[in-house]
Amino acid sequence: MYRQNIEILSRKSISKLVLVLIFLLLILIGCDQPIETVPPPPSKTPTCQPVIGLSTPSAWGETQLIVILYDPRSHVVGDQYLELENKEQTQDVPSFVSTIVPRLIKPGGQVSVFQLGYSSYDDARVSRLYSYASIPQLYDTPAPPETLTPLPLPESTPKPGLDAVAAKQNAKMVATERAAIETATASSYGCITDYWNTVVMQTATAWDETAKAEISETEKEFKEEFSSHSDGVNINETPFRTNALYYSDIYYGLSFASIIFREECGNYNECALVIIDDFGIYEEYEPDDLLIDLSNVDIYSVMASCKDINQPDCVSKKEYWNAKFKEFKAVKTVYWNGVHIEKNLLNIFGR
Repeated sequence: MYRQNIEILSRKSISKLVLVLIFLLLILIGCDQPIETVPPPPSKTPTCQPVIGLSTPSAWGETQLIVILYDPRSHVVGDQYLELENKEQTQDVPSFVSTIVPRLIKPGGQVSVFQLGYSSYDDARVSRLYSYASIPQLYDTPAPPETLTPLPLPESTPKPGLDAVAAKQNAKMVATERAAIETATASSYGCITDYWNTVVMQTATAWDETAKAEISETEKEFKEEFSSHSDGVNINETPFRTNALYYSDIYYGLSFASIIFREECGNYNECALVIIDDFGIYEEYEPDDLLIDLSNVDIYSVMASCKDINQPDCVSKKEYWNAKFKEFKAVKTVYWNGVHIEKNLLNIFGR
C-alpha cells in the first residue's frame, strides 16, 4: 500500500514537470515569431513652454516726415468742399488743417506745417510736431500642433492564442502612449495660446492708451500753435503782399519744405509733402531765385476746387505741375480733390 502511494505521487510530479516544460517551450517558440510591425512611439512633451516669437514685418513701424503746405484763402476750395472722415464737409482750409494734422503723425514721426503767402520761413511756419512713442512689435500667432502620424497596418494577422493576446496588449500600450502624447500636446498648445492672448491683449491695451495720450497732447499743442499763428503772434510779414506771393505762393512753400527735407529726410523711412492749393499757373510771377529740391519725396496734391479731378482745366494743371515736380526731383505725385480727402490722407499716413 505504501509503495503504491509513492508511485502515484511520482507519476503526478512527472506529469507536472512535463506540463511546465511544454509551457516554457511554447513561450520560447512564440517569442521567435513576429507579431506586429509598430514604430516606436514619439517622445512625450507634456510640459508647457509659453514662449512666443516676434513676427514684426520689416515695414512695420516705419517713420514718416510730413510737410504740409496750405493756402488759407477761400478760392482754394471755391464752391467745392473738403470732406472729413465723419462725412462732414467744410470750405474752411485752416479749419480742415487744424483737424487733420494731429491724426496724421505716426509713432516716431514728424509733421511740419506752413501757411502759404509768406516769403519768410519763420513767418510761414505754423507748427512742427514730433511723436516720441514707439510702436509695439508684433508676435507670432501660435499654430495648431500637428497630429500624430497614423500607425501602419499590421503586416500579418496574429495567430489565435498567445500571439493574439500579445498583439492586443501591445496595441493597447501604444494607444495609451499616443493618447497621452496628444493630451500633452493639446495642453501645451492651450497654454501657449492663453499666454499669447494675454501678451497681445496687454500690449494692445498699453499701446492704445499711449496713442490716445499722445494724440491728445498733440492736438492740444497744435491747437495752441495754430491759434497763435492765426492771430499773427510773432509774425512780421503781411501775407500775399506781392504779386509773386499772391499768385505763386506755392513756390515759396516748396522752398521751405526743401529746407526740412534736405536736413532731416535721411532720418526717416518716408518723406512726404501734402499741398492744399488751387495750383494756379502764373508763369509771369514765378520766382526764379528759390532753391527747391524734393529728392526722395512723395507729393500728395489736394486740388479742392476741382469737382472732378479729371475735368479738363484740372488735367491741364496736373500736367503742368507734373513737369514742375519732376524738375524738382520728386519721386511721385498723387492728385486728389476734396472728396474723401481726410480718409485718403489717413490711409496713407494715419495711425
